[in-house]
Amino acid sequence: MQAVILAGGRGTRLHPLTMSTPKPLLPLFSKPVMEHTIELLCRHGIREIIVALSSQAHEIAEHFGDGSKWGVNIRYSLEDEPRGTAGAVKMIQPYIDGRFLVVSGDAITDFDLTMAVDYHKRKSAIATMLLHQVEDPADYGIVQQESDGRISRFLEKPKYTEIFSNIINSGIYILEPEALSSIPYFTAYDFARDLFPRMLRNLEPIYGCLLPGFWCDVGNVIQYRNAHFDALTGKAQLDITGTEVEPGVWIGEEAEIHHTAELAGPLFLGTGAEVRKNAALKPFAVVGENSLVDEAATVARSIVGSRALIGKGTRVTDCVIGCGYQVQELQRINNRVIQDDAHIGLISAEAIAPVSDSSSIPV
Repeated sequence: MQAVILAGGRGTRLHPLTMSTPKPLLPLFSKPVMEHTIELLCRHGIREIIVALSSQAHEIAEHFGDGSKWGVNIRYSLEDEPRGTAGAVKMIQPYIDGRFLVVSGDAITDFDLTMAVDYHKRKSAIATMLLHQVEDPADYGIVQQESDGRISRFLEKPKYTEIFSNIINSGIYILEPEALSSIPYFTAYDFARDLFPRMLRNLEPIYGCLLPGFWCDVGNVIQYRNAHFDALTGKAQLDITGTEVEPGVWIGEEAEIHHTAELAGPLFLGTGAEVRKNAALKPFAVVGENSLVDEAATVARSIVGSRALIGKGTRVTDCVIGCGYQVQELQRINNRVIQDDAHIGLISAEAIAPVSDSSSIPV
């Protein structure tokens, strides 16, 4: 079975983190987001992968190459202009040789894809959406199903007055090749806005498969941060590089921790990272590989990228700090998203206020 990974988005809602790094290459526990997707596909026996690219294609192709490192075979399709999610798949129609799966390159999930494919086969569906239940569905496509699982109604990004369900389209699809015949050539066309509404009008068999498990669209900085937190608490079953030395405390190879340093999990310390004298990693600290937390510095509820420096006596709280950034000594950095000196953004106070458990932002 083949899979198509949609990796052409520009990641504007993740600025400034994506100013210089393509969204699929943003690190999640020292692995690019898309690498977690490839590992998931491989675990379910899906090893033929086509990656649909547009912007920053070279960096993504350079990182993943032919996929042999992960035991998969990767080919690439490059858009000359934006064609939408369905239009990007239409471009590679000549290379689709049977039933296939479509997944976003910036989604994090541990869904049982084997179970979903079995469901699709049993239903003799042309298209199956993998579904997920959320508390606030306003930013997603919502669905209504018949008792047999067939989708009878679908609405993309409804207004609050239009919401009729909290079951959403996860953006992961299992498709038969004939579904592509409804997508026009050489035009922008979207699965959610165009193809599925058209198929519903034509009474074609579209089913929804609601699976247990974790799913997160890493579409903004808060979601990006929460994906780390959910994995640390076991809500998301991801392959975290390192050793779990105690529940929720992950330490990478060759990490150095001074005996006076304080570690209060859940937390992650990447390969080759160092925590110096009297420094502290508080709950939900994530420190990337080869980074340094200097003497008496503290990191709490924050993501620190690889090769970063947290200076002596500095306290970092509720932040996302990009790779290679250096925070100078004796600073107090709160509620910030930092990529480099030229790009500093603020997480709004509303976004970090106490919220319901489903959002996973510890306070």
